[in-house]
Amino acid sequence: MKDNGCRVQEPAANSRTRYFSVDEANRALVLVRRIVADIVGGYRRLMDLQEALEAMQSQPRPACEEVRAELIGMVERLQDCLAELEEVGVELKDWAIGLVDFPCLWHGRAVNLSWQHGEPRVSFWHEAGDGAATRMPLANLLLEEMAVAK
Repeated sequence: MKDNGCRVQEPAANSRTRYFSVDEANRALVLVRRIVADIVGGYRRLMDLQEALEAMQSQPRPACEEVRAELIGMVERLQDCLAELEEVGVELKDWAIGLVDFPCLWHGRAVNLSWQHGEPRVSFWHEAGDGAATRMPLANLLLEEMAVAK
């Protein structure tokens, strides 16, 4: 099976970083998609609850407590989702749009494979340490590799 340049590497004993190949990142999407869908929907609900709570400042205490309890429950569910993503080895970059980075070693070079909720597969990358604003198509990385090989 072609690995598209990224090398799968299990974390060293003193490191928690797992590196994904493009193929492994796409296979991990089966689980990551579900978790991220829960995060995006939960985050939207969390923002709604926070807004409602702020608007209820003059409301009787029991009404505020009910919303506050739901808000706390939502925070706990989102923390659980985040922990699940960390177990997979990926990093959530944006709660609202469901942007996720998969660490990758591209011929020894640390990069991040980048996926956003709603995209059919992992098709973008950016340099490790750079933000999502620098996301580029994976094809650019392949072209770069071919230019270096010449």
